[in-house]
Amino acid sequence: MKNKMEEKIQKLHIIEEGDVILAAVSGGADSVCMLLLLCELQKKIPFSLQVVHVEHGIRGKESVMDAEFVEKLCKDKGLLLTRFDVKVPEYAKEHGLGEEEAARILRYDCFKKAAQKLKKGDTDVKIALAHHADDNAETILFQMVRGSGIDGLCGMQPIRRFAEHMYLIRPLLTMGREEIEAYLKELGQPYCTDSTNADMAYSRNKIRHEILPLLSQVNAQAVAHINQSAKMLCDIADYMENQAQTVYEKYRTPVQDGIFLSELLWQEQEVLRKEVLHEALADVAQSKKDIASVHVKELDELMKKQVGRTLSFPYQIQAKRQYGGIFLGRKKKEDDLEQGESFSISTEKLSDAKNPFGLETVLSGKRWRFHVFPFSGKMEEISQKPYTKWFDYDKIQNGLQIRKRRQGDYLTVDEEGHTKKLKQYFINEKIPQEERGKIWLLTDASSVLWVVGRRIGASYKVTEGTKRVLEVQLVEEEK
Repeated sequence: MKNKMEEKIQKLHIIEEGDVILAAVSGGADSVCMLLLLCELQKKIPFSLQVVHVEHGIRGKESVMDAEFVEKLCKDKGLLLTRFDVKVPEYAKEHGLGEEEAARILRYDCFKKAAQKLKKGDTDVKIALAHHADDNAETILFQMVRGSGIDGLCGMQPIRRFAEHMYLIRPLLTMGREEIEAYLKELGQPYCTDSTNADMAYSRNKIRHEILPLLSQVNAQAVAHINQSAKMLCDIADYMENQAQTVYEKYRTPVQDGIFLSELLWQEQEVLRKEVLHEALADVAQSKKDIASVHVKELDELMKKQVGRTLSFPYQIQAKRQYGGIFLGRKKKEDDLEQGESFSISTEKLSDAKNPFGLETVLSGKRWRFHVFPFSGKMEEISQKPYTKWFDYDKIQNGLQIRKRRQGDYLTVDEEGHTKKLKQYFINEKIPQEERGKIWLLTDASSVLWVVGRRIGASYKVTEGTKRVLEVQLVEEEK
């Protein structure tokens, strides 16, 4: 087994002299086997080796015991260990994810953090993962049943770029689970068993414990043959990717907020055209994850629809049939905050300002002036200018901020305290959606004092009972 791994590593240049290797060790059979083999490999190829362990906070005492096992193993081998403790259930709940996906996200984030500490200049850090042939077969079957394209059916790669100067390597990818466990048994090396691996609520466990054993009854070499097929598909995928990229550039035109695909693309062969469409969706999404064949099929068929028809895809992608082709872009969420400058100020700072006129700030070339003064009680003095507004200073509770819209913003629309979402106000005022994110707001947390150039919130209006006035002026754009 050791010779088998060494041969694969040298053939594919997975590990080379002088490399910095960070081994991800969970304590399970696969990762323990990988670590032992890497230690043996160091006798032939000089490279730096450290270990990273992530305690997921899922299995209580059992999970903690796994971490302690890895710590002892590293101590026995004289290896430096970096341990991370994360809380997968909390993260999953907060982000609306399943625990399996949440654990993967947090785990890889920890790997990246640990690898960054090992980076020195242009030195590459290779993060060693213990995925083996059975894992790869499970992944391929999982991708197949969820409707993945060729890329998903290629399975895992022995080495791939993870981030700048970081690579993921899989030294055990040609070895089977039985082979790994037999090797550890021969050495008398103990390992941990993750109880969640038997939990049939996880999709991969169903494939591992039910589907793969049945396939192995059909053919004892099922796992090996699935991996061989994946390798052939990878060769085909590499060729198709090069061809698709050439065709994609030929028919793709960058436009504002997206890309335009010429209708001439639909003259190409279907298999190549669909690869191009998959590339286009991934390009707009900036990710290939969750872009499935069903999405490519829907996008392909959109070309047959009438002009004006639209489709929605993952990552907030919207496709629209237009004259001469299809537009692809990211939809803006209705309540998204437009990126740009903002300015926050406390009410104490306003009232304590030593400048007799108050405070000033400049945002996007416009000058804002704030002035607090006692109210005379004369309602006729209230400014009626569109860009000079008076507010009851003492009704401001959280300080002020000049910014664009955010989710949860609202206006108080009458003296009784009734409120309306800012989004609904924009709709009622027939303000075009593309203009809503450009409008400046003066806010008190989520409560809007002033939709600049339009109305003010009723709860901040100056009344006969007002004691202090906040005057806000928006001066002409600076030249």
